[in-house]
Amino acid sequence: MFPHLRLRPPSSTWRQIELGVFIVLLVMIGLRVWFQPPSALQQLTFREELQVVLVEAPLGRSELAATNGHDQLELALLHGFAKELGTRIRVTRVETAAEAHRRLREHRADLAAGLLVDPDEPTIERGPEILSIQQVLAFWRDNESTAALPALASLPAGTRLGFTAQSPLPDRLRAHLSHADMARQQESVRTVGPESETLGYAPQDPPVELVPIGTAEAQRQALAAGEIDYALMSSLEFGRLQRLHPDLRTAYEFERGVAVTWLFPAGFDRSLIDAAEAYIDRLRGNRDLELMIDRYLGHLETHDLVDALTFARRVDSQLDRFRGLFEHAGAEYGLDWRFIAAVAYQESHWNADAISPTGVRGLMMLTQNTASGLGVEDRTDPASSVDGGTRYLLDLRERLPERIPEPDRTWMTLAAYNVGLGHLHDARRLADANGDDPDRWLDVMQWLPRLAEREWHEQTRYGYARGWEPVLYVQNIRSYYDKLIQRFPDSNDPLPPPPAPYRRVPLTL
Repeated sequence: MFPHLRLRPPSSTWRQIELGVFIVLLVMIGLRVWFQPPSALQQLTFREELQVVLVEAPLGRSELAATNGHDQLELALLHGFAKELGTRIRVTRVETAAEAHRRLREHRADLAAGLLVDPDEPTIERGPEILSIQQVLAFWRDNESTAALPALASLPAGTRLGFTAQSPLPDRLRAHLSHADMARQQESVRTVGPESETLGYAPQDPPVELVPIGTAEAQRQALAAGEIDYALMSSLEFGRLQRLHPDLRTAYEFERGVAVTWLFPAGFDRSLIDAAEAYIDRLRGNRDLELMIDRYLGHLETHDLVDALTFARRVDSQLDRFRGLFEHAGAEYGLDWRFIAAVAYQESHWNADAISPTGVRGLMMLTQNTASGLGVEDRTDPASSVDGGTRYLLDLRERLPERIPEPDRTWMTLAAYNVGLGHLHDARRLADANGDDPDRWLDVMQWLPRLAEREWHEQTRYGYARGWEPVLYVQNIRSYYDKLIQRFPDSNDPLPPPPAPYRRVPLTL
């Protein structure tokens, strides 16, 4: 009779229907979360913190001024990754790779870094490759029972070989040990005779006794004490340790490199790993990774053993005589005294009476024109030379374009100290004209040597220059500075930025 009317259930029944629908939806959401939990990247974004475990690897740093903390390649990369993810970062520092692996297995970190390699464990996932490094066998010079090895087969029976989780056994070494063990067993069978199957093998020394050790520094101490015969370590760790301990020598170099990677806990999806790989690929594609590797590691293999021994001897015999002058200049002009000392060593090997065939003299090897412009009357007076040379460095730095970032600005300052500001700008202009970055030292250092080639120096304002010299000059100073930082780690407080020059003076290029 009233077709437009519809019967509705009572209000209490309607509320029960709504509650039932709500419960069903809640259960469906719960089941979805249970069977499809948030991705690793979503969980990190929700908590707004990237939790990192970092194995300390103090490979050294060669910056203009000391900084507070441990400047490492991977630490800089991790901060950049956290910034890209839009989250803060919490870094837990540990001493060994084994401790980093344990924290990953316990899901107490999102990723681990610090010159780590793939441990080949099912509970740990491998992430992006940062760089490839070589592995070496090292020995201690005073150990009479060890020497350089022409081949792995030269390892004598009973050799004690120390290794760490950061430098696992290379495949070639594993294969050699397996082959040697099989040969030893076959020899034992021949020695015992037909009854060997029941009597067992004759006791013999194993070809190599593997000794697990926590860190590369502990390996070095074990070598020095004669507790092990050889140590397996990365070439980077070897280079760092030999800078302070020249008695550490290379016994054997493995040809195939090992990949340094970031590691992640297993049991999650690959979203965070994929994000990390995309981040590293982007840095590699635009050369930022190459620049960072040069910044943090480019100086580690600059000097040979003879130079390392000479530098170590002169630190012991010469540095104390002039250290007060370097410290005074550093405090006066806002520079690390070790940086000034490194420049002085490259210039004169800390010889106040040094003189070159071209007439430059003194600790900082100033030319007569430069010394006159700086007000230095006696270039052989150590105090005047250090003060004048430091002011000259600062003046050159101030005269570079402000857009040049650090540490490139410092490396170009050093190059200008060696070859002259005019020739440096010639190399920068060539770089710019040929598609390279004139404000990046890594590009400019490729163009400086070409100033010795007619094809190129005829295009420049200042002409011919022995452009390979400033490249070696800069790398040497970076290396000496890093050695002094490791030898005298007493300037950990951040220093103020370098001030304006003490006075501006006309300087001859």
